[in-house]
Amino acid sequence: MKKLLFVAVALVVVLCACNRKDFVKKIEGTWKLSTYLYANQNKTAQFDTTNYGYQLIISPGYVYNETWKSFSFRADSLLKQDTLGFDSTTMTFHILYDTLRFVDTTITPYASSGTWTLLNSEEDLQLRTNGGSDSSVRIFNILKLTNSNLNLLNGNKEYDFTK
Repeated sequence: MKKLLFVAVALVVVLCACNRKDFVKKIEGTWKLSTYLYANQNKTAQFDTTNYGYQLIISPGYVYNETWKSFSFRADSLLKQDTLGFDSTTMTFHILYDTLRFVDTTITPYASSGTWTLLNSEEDLQLRTNGGSDSSVRIFNILKLTNSNLNLLNGNKEYDFTK
């Protein structure tokens, strides 16, 4: 009887370990943001302007990377001076002043990295940023995970990713 109980417990442990490995294999990969909801309202366009091309890369070894680009726009101008000629009778230069106005666009790439952990029986994903002054911990509830879709919830922010 004890042998049968031991075999049953060992079988349950092996099956749970295999299930966790399959879950980890599903969550690992490069995830691109497809939809961002804030308070159940689609704010993907607003998120995309400040976090253009956002990707979450979950790697083996419990390491993650986030990459995106931020755009900033500011009005700028340039004063252009052009000498048209020299008047020898008045001893003066004829100078044309022109102001060129434009929008200065700055694209700044950002990257963040750290470690990830599954919590609460694979219901939550914890992202811990590497040390330094910006170290932080974010916990996301995993709403849905398939081979090609990942849906995370953090407070009232919902992120839908695709591979």
